[in-house]
Amino acid sequence: MPWRSILEIDPGPTVPLRQRIDGLFAQQRATWPALRDGEAALAHLQRKMLSTDSSTVIVQRNPARRGSTLAKTDAKAIAARACFLCPDKMPAEERGVAFEDFVVLPNPFPILPLHATIASRDHQSQRIMGRVDAYLRLARDLSPDLAALYNGPRCGASAPDHLHFQAAVASEIPILAQFPPKERRPHFAHTSRGRRMVVFAGADPARIQRDVDVTIAALAELDPSDAEPMLNLIARFDGRQYLVVLFPRAAHRPACYFQPEPDQILISPAILEMCGIVVATEEAHYSRVDDRVVEAIYEEVSLAGPQFERLIAALSIGLR
Repeated sequence: MPWRSILEIDPGPTVPLRQRIDGLFAQQRATWPALRDGEAALAHLQRKMLSTDSSTVIVQRNPARRGSTLAKTDAKAIAARACFLCPDKMPAEERGVAFEDFVVLPNPFPILPLHATIASRDHQSQRIMGRVDAYLRLARDLSPDLAALYNGPRCGASAPDHLHFQAAVASEIPILAQFPPKERRPHFAHTSRGRRMVVFAGADPARIQRDVDVTIAALAELDPSDAEPMLNLIARFDGRQYLVVLFPRAAHRPACYFQPEPDQILISPAILEMCGIVVATEEAHYSRVDDRVVEAIYEEVSLAGPQFERLIAALSIGLR
């Protein structure tokens, strides 16, 4: 199935993207049982809230996310499977709407309402460098109620061989509530529950793009790999200002992911996990997740303190 078939319901760029997304989801709910069932299941998921004075984490038991949680993303596994973000491998019912050289597609296994994948029309490797400007334009066009998400190829992207972003309802993403407008600065470091992050805010997308690019370049200096440095991103435009949070990563999955039962907890942190929506697929694992477990997971997969300090020291010069 070619992209023109996927886009056959798209009314075109004269209609704002946010309005076209609502129309897309309405059409897909009516014609694609997998999406309809996936969205309906959200209302019945087990959830528990872990709150401190400064932050909230929501633990969600979501069995439909097993495919993503268990996904093998090594080069051998990727080479052995077809790319599910290329149109000829998509379900016959799946449709999308265009955003520049990307296509917005409903996610039939959602974590949050209006969970979408924004896939490149070209089959190219997952990489944010050189595309931060497009990512910020996406955040603008998703406003005011959706946020743009990005998973690096080594820390959460289940299709590291195909460039894509994601989107979801911003009001249900806990990390965004930690940065009210009156407390924002153009760029600053922040720590929370073992997570270490760099935050960017302001009305000028060109400056934020530059600052994000500088940060990723500085992070690459700390990472000996030739691949993109490990990171996750979330961006939201509220109609006046952008808020972008970059999570530098040290590991794809925590030690508890690889433990034998009864100590195993299958949590594979991607951008929404880093933002405070922790997804467990198994009942026994969900029941064991508490504040201690969450903070241990965040500490293990986040950039270590000394390296984060080196990153911030480098940025104190680069972000002037």
